[in-house]
Amino acid sequence: MARAAAVMFAAGGSLALLTLAVPHWHMAHPAAAAAVAALALPTALVVYLLADHVPGWAFHVFLAVASIQLSVGVYFLGSGAAMAGASSYYTWISILAFYFLPRRQALLHLGFMGLTFAVGLVVVGAHGGPALWVATMGTAAAGGLVVGQLVRRLRQVAGTDVLTGLANRRTWEETLERELARAWRQRLPVSVAVIDLDGFKALNDRAGHQAGDLLLKEISAAWGEVMRDEDVLARPGGDEFGIVLPNCPQRQALQILDRLRKKTPELTFSAGLASWDGSEHASALMERADIALYRAKNRGGNDTVVAGLTDRGA
Repeated sequence: MARAAAVMFAAGGSLALLTLAVPHWHMAHPAAAAAVAALALPTALVVYLLADHVPGWAFHVFLAVASIQLSVGVYFLGSGAAMAGASSYYTWISILAFYFLPRRQALLHLGFMGLTFAVGLVVVGAHGGPALWVATMGTAAAGGLVVGQLVRRLRQVAGTDVLTGLANRRTWEETLERELARAWRQRLPVSVAVIDLDGFKALNDRAGHQAGDLLLKEISAAWGEVMRDEDVLARPGGDEFGIVLPNCPQRQALQILDRLRKKTPELTFSAGLASWDGSEHASALMERADIALYRAKNRGGNDTVVAGLTDRGA
């Protein structure tokens, strides 16, 4: 996010200076407008170099500063075509906000942007200011909302298993990391289960992959009906499933796995269950669940093995 903000500052400042370097519209205070535009360049450089150390909240500051800086520039440009041309930069800020931030936060930035632009128009006493404000903010809002919707759709597709509609491996791992962070702050239990269907390969060989795909869809729908709202069922790939169980101690996790077995009595599965020790990384927790699953499979399947705290790969 910080690097994207730096690029926006650099591009906006450079284009503004380039506009001043070529034949341009009449401006009220061209030298002051150039100074405001030039200020964006060192700001962009500093932000870009420090991007890896910039906290998340600073992105909100960057967007607010960009709105204020642009509105100050509008004041120095004065009323006329120059102001109308510069107002197109508000769409950049809006797109950046809706791309990286939740919609509610992006809308707040859009509102702040509209406020600063309105102040600039009032101070300048721009002719046709209300119409310019409506056109500018309407364009910025439309551009931001469309980009935000596309981004949300792409992220949903990128994080979803196409066949079953469940979370894919990427989403499963991201969810686990997020839940462990929350559990650490609130001192909550977290469990992870890894499930492997027994005899799935034989089914594919006997009845074909279409039959296997149909079974995976049916299982996903059936299991989803008996899980808690906060649980995340994922299909990392093949006939393997994973479950993140937030605020769920080991005993309750075993009960959930038992409900899954009862929901699909015609099918058996092997499962490995690991409960978070309060400090381990997500990768270590998933490794213990995988080891437990391996032991369940070695027992002949149709079994659940609980991982020990010392279970680790070689």
